[in-house]
Amino acid sequence: MLSKCVVVPRSKGETIRKKLSEEGLLRKDLRIMSLEDDIYIPIAVEAYDDIELCFPITEMDFEEVEQIKGYKELADVPEHLKELLPTSFDMIGDICILKLEEELLPYSQEIGEAILKTNNNLKVVALDGGVKGEFRTRDLKIIAGEKRTTTTHKEYGLRFEMDVSKVYFSPRLARERKRVVDLIENENGETILDMFAGVGPFSIMIARHSNIKEVHAIDINPDAVEYLEKNIKLNKVDNISHYLGDARSVICEIPNADRIIMNLPHSAIDFLGTGLDVLQPGGIIHLYSIVENEDLPKFSEKVVEMAKGFGHEVRIEEKRMVHTYSPTSGLYVFDLISLL
Repeated sequence: MLSKCVVVPRSKGETIRKKLSEEGLLRKDLRIMSLEDDIYIPIAVEAYDDIELCFPITEMDFEEVEQIKGYKELADVPEHLKELLPTSFDMIGDICILKLEEELLPYSQEIGEAILKTNNNLKVVALDGGVKGEFRTRDLKIIAGEKRTTTTHKEYGLRFEMDVSKVYFSPRLARERKRVVDLIENENGETILDMFAGVGPFSIMIARHSNIKEVHAIDINPDAVEYLEKNIKLNKVDNISHYLGDARSVICEIPNADRIIMNLPHSAIDFLGTGLDVLQPGGIIHLYSIVENEDLPKFSEKVVEMAKGFGHEVRIEEKRMVHTYSPTSGLYVFDLISLL
């Protein structure tokens, strides 16, 4: 299989392999190659531009690694229930978070242990009881592995410390965060507003990989802001100002923005007027919302009409599904351009 790869001297091969693995950039589905005095280490295609290594990058045809036996085959559950086993779960750092059908709950420990056996990078498996409360944090129960909910998640060369029981974080937005970074006009030095920043994945990726003036990051959850501050230091960025509080109240302290991130999928649209009021003419809002697939055209019209109701005119430059949310709905992003 063709893949981008880093070419390193054999003497440095293991050191660079470990570094790439720690940064989440190593392709573990392909077998590392060696030719003469060099090692060819396959890397994630979407991430190779972000690797800060003094070694050449090329493309090679790699042998695929035989996949580890699936956890479903190892899970000690009745045969007739195996079809209910989840086909996907969130992996945040070394913690796996999954949801189970009610019939599988008596076998949760067995399922968790099977997942750990087939995923060497995981140390904790937690059962997700749903997102609850004002801060929309997950109700978690550890079913296998170490008894902790703190971890460090790696994404595009960045590190994010967090307690997944106290803050909300979605690893499934990694490519979307990178997409937004790639849209930023570096030469203009944009001012960015992240209205629901959490532990800082959007804010820090933008600050680290874009030539922006400043990011203003807000969150109402004290634990999230505490980790946001830690992650700013951890990733060595110095152009982020962070604020604790409701975005509608805090926003008056912040200068108008060229680009606004509104990542609060269940209720971001309720803050649309607030965001538009502090958006520069010609600025962009990235609005994230859970939408029933069949209602997408109506929802798009609703967004435009709501903006008019707030005294603003917007154009939807792009709308796309970020990932599925349920069999009939998805998390969609709407890129709104202010026309007034």
